[in-house]
Amino acid sequence: MYPPAPAFKGPLRLAQLSDVPRIGVVAAAGFYHSPWFAYERPYSSQYPLDTLASYRKSVRSAILDPDSVVLVVEDTLNETEAASVYAALSAVYPSFEQHIPKHLLDQNKAVVAVAGFSLVPNSNRRGQFQPHGDDAEAPDDFVSNRDKNNTASIIIEEVLHPQEVETFNDRMVIDMMVTHPAYWRRGHATLATEWFIHLARHDQIGLGVTGAPMGKALFSHLGFAEAKTVEFRGIMTILVLSLRGLDSGMSR
Repeated sequence: MYPPAPAFKGPLRLAQLSDVPRIGVVAAAGFYHSPWFAYERPYSSQYPLDTLASYRKSVRSAILDPDSVVLVVEDTLNETEAASVYAALSAVYPSFEQHIPKHLLDQNKAVVAVAGFSLVPNSNRRGQFQPHGDDAEAPDDFVSNRDKNNTASIIIEEVLHPQEVETFNDRMVIDMMVTHPAYWRRGHATLATEWFIHLARHDQIGLGVTGAPMGKALFSHLGFAEAKTVEFRGIMTILVLSLRGLDSGMSR
């Protein structure tokens, strides 16, 4: 028996495997605006399909991981949303029928935001947030990663991982937060983050997030404080933030 969890409000729900094709599009469209994207995926303009496949594979693994929670937010479909993405992605933008489940299309709805979250090791909630009754086929994509600078990915991990381990020891972590640009400034990221905060406060476990400065305003407004600033080779600044009131055991 799992402990009680916060209710999902309004358009917020658990991600399903049937959402994976759509999540790939949302992630590619939204993360393009992060400095991490430009550094890690410098060839995305030449290989946009590789970028989509990479995000699909990543989120599929997270959905199936019992130590992870993947949430999505639905909104009314903007039929001109492809005009809000970068040119290379727009050129290969799949039809709505190809990447949005039919039951959502019939309601003129679509997933527009995605959030990923890691539980603490050996959590009593392990497996609680796995999707049930989802028999959709979500094949594990073959990913060639031609869009990536693999050396950059390794360097980011080498620089950032030790900082995360030190700061987020025995804490839950928000791993991913992204909204399709056509649906920005509608409160979708706030809705997902608030659910994570409610879970952390219920369990009295610290909560952290790592991200680019563009996300600082959102997280600061919701009660996070900056724990560390990591300057990455003069290319970008990475912020490590923790939720105030639940971080007394965190390293400083």
